[in-house]
Amino acid sequence: MPQQQIILVRHAETAWNRSRRYYTGQDDPDLTAAGKREAGLLLPHLQAYRDAHVLCSPALRARRTAQLAGLGADISPDLREWSYQLPDSHTVNERCQSGPCHHDIWDDALHTTACTGECLPEVTTRADRVLDCARRLLAGDRPVVLISHGNLIRLMTARWLGLSAAAGAHLALRTASIGRLAHYDGRPSLLGWNFSPAFDDRPPARSQAPTAGGKVPPAGRAPSKAAPPRHRATDAARHRP
Repeated sequence: MPQQQIILVRHAETAWNRSRRYYTGQDDPDLTAAGKREAGLLLPHLQAYRDAHVLCSPALRARRTAQLAGLGADISPDLREWSYQLPDSHTVNERCQSGPCHHDIWDDALHTTACTGECLPEVTTRADRVLDCARRLLAGDRPVVLISHGNLIRLMTARWLGLSAAAGAHLALRTASIGRLAHYDGRPSLLGWNFSPAFDDRPPARSQAPTAGGKVPPAGRAPSKAAPPRHRATDAARHRP
């Protein structure tokens, strides 16, 4: 497995993530209580990268995630969230229900008619700068950790793979999740994606055997032993050819 890796960490949950509200680029919310738990669950999965080159968005939610995940980080302004410059407190659904939905950050032609924030080429330039910096750091034979935001991480991943920036739209990403980029067989590759300890480390639901009546017993109650069937001879005779 390649040793020179870029570890991508999306910050943990904020109240705006939960309600699917747009960030304007100016707001800077902290993590929710659930988000702080999410970030703490990252710690054992990132312990191996404490000596890595760690770069972090200047946003509070990213810095808090780094802290709770046990990582000391240098701040990189290029890792900040995409600045949409939309009216505060609009959700994704509300924005699209107010009329023909012309806001699509992944479509530059539509994006520029909807708001005055960063357009796709501007954010792509930022993402490429981050990746160029990460490549230089990887030459020192230490991994690189980038702690940033969902859409920027999606865009950077698309660019690492040699795809158009807009291809990042197809890379769904949870909060407090981890991805891994590297070169594999000489090609830029995606080694891991969207691993979220808060979601993926949950123990699977224990399957329970049905009772004699074909019903699954309630959780926490052991299934009762099936009573021996009655009238065996009658049943057998009934099914004789």
